[in-house]
Amino acid sequence: FKATHFFTMDFASPTRALISLQKRKPAVSENAVEAAKKLLEKDTSAEDYLDAIATLMHDETERWETLSVSLLLATKILVDAAVNQTSSAVYIDGPRVPMENASSTETKTECTFSSEQLSKVATWLHQASLKYLEHNEPRVRTFVAKAVGAHATWSIGIDNPQHEEERQAVHNQIVKSIQDHIEEGRDSPEKHSKSSTGALDDTTGWRALETNWQCLACWIASLGDKYYETVGLQLDQLLENAEHSSTVHLNRHVRAASIAVLEQLTISAGSNEKYWHLLETGSLRKTIVKVLKAGLGDNWSQVRMAASVLNRVFWKTIKETCQFSNDNLKQLYPVLIPRMCLNRFYLAQGVKLYSHQTWKLVFPESGIEVVAQSIAPIVRYYVQMCDADNHVVREAACQAVAELAGKIGMDEVHYTALQPHVPILLQALIMCFHDESWPVRDEACLACGTFCRAYPEECRPELETLWTRWTEQLTDQIWSVRADAAVALGDACQAYGEEFFHRLMKFIDENLPAAQNQPAMTLEDYKALQNDMAAHTDSQLYSCGSLAPKLKKNSNKSGAGRIGCSNCTINRDKQPWEATDGCLYLIRELVDECSYDNSTLPALSDDILLPLLRQVADVCRVSHFPQGDDLRATLWRQLPTMMEAIGKQRCKRLYLEVFMDLLMRNIESRTASAISKHAAVSCAQALSTLVGPNIFRGRVYDDYQREALDRALRERQMQQERSPREQGTQFSPFEPPGLLDNLDSHQFSKLTPGLPADMMNHPGVGAGASF
Repeated sequence: FKATHFFTMDFASPTRALISLQKRKPAVSENAVEAAKKLLEKDTSAEDYLDAIATLMHDETERWETLSVSLLLATKILVDAAVNQTSSAVYIDGPRVPMENASSTETKTECTFSSEQLSKVATWLHQASLKYLEHNEPRVRTFVAKAVGAHATWSIGIDNPQHEEERQAVHNQIVKSIQDHIEEGRDSPEKHSKSSTGALDDTTGWRALETNWQCLACWIASLGDKYYETVGLQLDQLLENAEHSSTVHLNRHVRAASIAVLEQLTISAGSNEKYWHLLETGSLRKTIVKVLKAGLGDNWSQVRMAASVLNRVFWKTIKETCQFSNDNLKQLYPVLIPRMCLNRFYLAQGVKLYSHQTWKLVFPESGIEVVAQSIAPIVRYYVQMCDADNHVVREAACQAVAELAGKIGMDEVHYTALQPHVPILLQALIMCFHDESWPVRDEACLACGTFCRAYPEECRPELETLWTRWTEQLTDQIWSVRADAAVALGDACQAYGEEFFHRLMKFIDENLPAAQNQPAMTLEDYKALQNDMAAHTDSQLYSCGSLAPKLKKNSNKSGAGRIGCSNCTINRDKQPWEATDGCLYLIRELVDECSYDNSTLPALSDDILLPLLRQVADVCRVSHFPQGDDLRATLWRQLPTMMEAIGKQRCKRLYLEVFMDLLMRNIESRTASAISKHAAVSCAQALSTLVGPNIFRGRVYDDYQREALDRALRERQMQQERSPREQGTQFSPFEPPGLLDNLDSHQFSKLTPGLPADMMNHPGVGAGASF
C-alpha cells in the first residue's frame, strides 16, 4: 500500500498558487505545469504571460486547481491596471475576522500590458464568470465572484461599449439567477438542498446562490454609488431577495454572502449624498435593520460575524459620513443596542472582540448613557436569550445580565434605571441555575451574586432559593463552578451583612471536614477506574460540531430542559472531598472581601480566622484517596491571596507556621502529583515574596526540607527566565492576539475575560471592557 499525498493549494498570492499547483498530487497536466513555470519566470513577455494563463484556463483536463489559478492571475492583472482603485473590500472570507487595515505584500505583475491585452483579459473573465458561475468547486465560485468585481473595477474607468455591455450582461445574469434560486428554494427547499453536489445537509453552498451574492457584492463594490444608476435596477426587489436570503434561508453561507451585499449597498449609498435618503428613512435602512435583528443573533458564528461587519459599516456610515441627527439614530436603539451588547460576550472570540471594538467606535464616550436609555428593550432581549436553545447564547446572556448589575447597578446616576427590571432578570437567572450546561449554571451563579450586591433588597425575596442553588454549586463536581459559587456567596455576604456571614460560617463548619469522610481508594484503584474499558466501549460519541443526540432536551431534570454540549443524562455523583474543596474557595473569598476598605463587614479577627485555618490545614492532610492532592493544590492556590489580605505582620506572627509543615511535605514528596507540587512551589514563592525570602527560609527547620525548597525555587526561577511571559505579550496559537493579556491584572474579572488592555482602558469604560 502506497499513500497518496495531496498537497494543499495555496491561494495566498499568485506566486504561491503557481508553486503549489506544480506540487499538486495527483499531478495536473504537463501543459499546466509548463504554463505555471513560464508564469514564474521573471523575463516572461506580456504575450507569453497571457498565453500561459489561457493554457491554464482552457486546460482540457478541466481540473479546478488550474482553473482557479488562471482566474486568480487574470483577476490580479485587471486589479493592478484598474483606474478606479477606491472600491471597498468585500467580506467574503467566511468565518474569519476581516482585516481592518489590510495591506497586500504581493507586488504588481512585472509585465506591462497594452489596452488591447487588458481588454482580452476582461473578456476572458466575463466569459469565465458566465460559464463557471455554478461550478461544483466552491473555491472556483469564489474566484468567479472576485473576477466579476475585477472586471467591473477595471472597465468602469474606461470608455468601451463592449465592456459596458459585458458589465450589464453579468449584472442581469446575476440578478436573474438570484431570483430563480430563491423562487426554487421557496417552492421546494428540501429538494433544493439535495440538488447541491455532494451536499447532504444545509451546511454547504447551494449551487450558485452563494456565489451570485458574492459576485453582486464585488460588482457593487467596484461601481460604488454608480450602482444605483444601473439600467433596469429594481432596488426594492433586490432588497426583498437580500432580506430573504439573510434571514430566512437555511444555508449559513448564503446568509453571510447576502449580508455582504447589504454592506456594499450601505457603503455605496453613503458615498453620495444623493442616496442618503435610503439610509435615513428609505427601504435600504429598513432592510438592514431587519437583517441585523436576525443576523446579530444567528446560531452560526459565521453569519453573526458577517452581520457584525455590516453593523459596524452601517453605524459608521450614518453617524460619521451622513451625520444623521441623534433623534434619527435613537430610533435604532431598541433593535440594535441589545444585540450589540450581548455579542460582546458571545463565545466565538472573533465575534466577541470585533463587537467590543465596534462598541468603542460607535459609542466612544456615552456607552452607559445609551444602555440606560435602552434598558427596557435590553432587558427583554436578555431575558429572551436566557431561554435560547443554544447553550452558548444562554451563557453569554448570563454574562451580559451580570454586566448590567455591575455597571448600571453600581452607578449612582443610572442606578434607578435598572431597578424596576431586577425581579424579571433575577427570575431569568434562576431559571438558568437549572440549566443542563454547567457553564450556563456557572455564569448564572456569578450574575446572581452581582445582582444581590447591587440590589440587595430587590433580591431578598429570592434569597432562600439562591442560597440553595449557591450551596449546591459550591459542592459541584467541576472545580470552576465551585470557585465561582464562592465568589457569588462572597458578594451576597457583602450585601446582607453579619447575618449572612454567620450562616456561611455554619455551612463551612459543617462541610469543611467532609474530605475526612471520603471513601478510601488507592491510586491503583483510581487508575483502574479511569481506564475501565467496559465503561468507555460501545458508548455514544459526542462532538461540539455535530448534530448528535447532544441536542436533545432532557425533561427528566428539574427545571426547563436545555440544549447542552454533551449527553446531560450522564452525571457523576458528588464526592465528599469536593465539599471541602468548595469551602476552601469560600474561605478565601471571605478573607479577601472583608479586607477591603469598602467592605460592609470588618476584617476577620484572629479569634475566628486562626482556628478556622488550623482546621483547614488538618483536613488537607488527608491522604487516603488520590484526589487529596487536588485538594491540597486548591489550598496552595488560595493561600497567597488569603495571606496578602491578612497582611505581612499577622502572617509572619500567627499564620505562616500553620501551613509550613504541610507545604514543605508537599514540596519534598516523591508521591505527590505534579499539579500539587507545582501549586505548592508557586505558593512558597508567593509567601516568600510576601514575608521576605530570608524569613520564610528561616521558618523551615529541617535541613532536607530547606534543600528541597531551595532546589524547587531555583528550578522555578530558571523556568521563568527561559520562558518570560511579560504582561501584554502573551500569545495563544488558538485565539486572537491579546486574548491572554491581563489575566493577572487586578482589573481582570469574569466580566472582562481575557480582553486586550486597549479595550479595558477605553475611555468611559472603567475597569473592564463594558459600556
